[in-house]
Amino acid sequence: MDTIKFPITYDGTGLTKLVEDSDAYIKQLLSLCARTEPGVSPLYPDFGVYDPTFLIADKGQFMIQAARYIPEIQVTNVETIFSQDGESSTAIEFVRRT
Repeated sequence: MDTIKFPITYDGTGLTKLVEDSDAYIKQLLSLCARTEPGVSPLYPDFGVYDPTFLIADKGQFMIQAARYIPEIQVTNVETIFSQDGESSTAIEFVRRT
């Protein structure tokens, strides 16, 4: 049985609890930031980055968003990778703040 893990999880008794801070959780937050355009979230209208589908990802904008909404990490590198068949992906590296 699959369980809901973001940002809460169910423990089988019907109770909910926060997901413990893990790299998987941080990666999920970074992915949400990269896939959300500003203005989409009514609670946080400036959350997200503009769609880089046909452009190189805006590293500066992404790093600012990550610093604002995920302060427990520091993004160290954002790189757009283009494959020979025309597909692109963005690799994001981060470290936890101490």
